[in-house]
Amino acid sequence: MTRRKLQVFEEYRYGPRSALIPGDRFRVTGGPVYITDDGTKIPMAERGVFVFHCYCVQGASKWIEAYRADGGGVAILWMGKTGRSKTVPNLLRRSYRITGKVRNQPGKPRRQSRRCG
Repeated sequence: MTRRKLQVFEEYRYGPRSALIPGDRFRVTGGPVYITDDGTKIPMAERGVFVFHCYCVQGASKWIEAYRADGGGVAILWMGKTGRSKTVPNLLRRSYRITGKVRNQPGKPRRQSRRCG
């Protein structure tokens, strides 16, 4: 099996007139769901405000690397097609949807992003 080359982009277009660049703050909805044996759905999604870092593509896998705006660490946000996880049997990988950018509050500087790679 051949490995696909990882491509890293510093811009992600989520609409015809909307794009994220490093340092932009945004919110998301959706995300992965764990389905128990009795059919109960447990949301496993990240919540809150994120700071965009980069957009990565490797074959059919697509994800956004972002930081939590409150300083909580790095988050990997799945943006590929919906499907079952190969490693966790009951995990349904649903893609996140970007609901929009969060405007910077006066007096708070934009967080500077490190280079992808």
